[in-house]
Amino acid sequence: MCIEQATAMATEKKEEEKPPVRVGVSTVLMNGKGEFLMGKRIGSHGANTWQFPGGHIDHGETITECAVREMKEETDLDVEFKGIFAVTNDVFVQENKHYITLFSLCAMKDPNAVPVLMEPHKCEGWFWKSWDDVLKIYDAAQSGASAERLFLPIENLIKQTRNIHHLLPKKGEVLSRWLSFPDAPQVAELEA
Repeated sequence: MCIEQATAMATEKKEEEKPPVRVGVSTVLMNGKGEFLMGKRIGSHGANTWQFPGGHIDHGETITECAVREMKEETDLDVEFKGIFAVTNDVFVQENKHYITLFSLCAMKDPNAVPVLMEPHKCEGWFWKSWDDVLKIYDAAQSGASAERLFLPIENLIKQTRNIHHLLPKKGEVLSRWLSFPDAPQVAELEA
């Protein structure tokens, strides 16, 4: 075997070893006080960091279905999908994982419902936090004043904007700048 062939085979092997980029949906839920539902991760990548509910899009699933399903699976809350308001590119270097995270806003169908910890092996519990609380966690971690951290997609969201409220609609408002992703069946109809 010549040197060029060996080099090409080694390069191909390295390319094969790279895991695929995955798509995650972070489901943002805000209560009437303007607080956000957050939990502390256990076990998986990003362990011991604060997160919004969410997870991976399953094969053939729409973004809407994923956001609603993940919220139900993790918190037992029934929600209505409102839209995608931000996207982050999240490379977890130590874990060798790469995600594109879609931040979706959802609203509770029953405003009096209470989140339930449905997956105690994945999350310590669900808590309502103000955006100022979230920024305090971020700033303290960045300065080294605290070991408490946010999940990487939320850190990257803060790097895009320190005020999440600028991205979210006011009551009764629909934002035209929201990202629109057609569901898979609609795409198939458009292409036919």
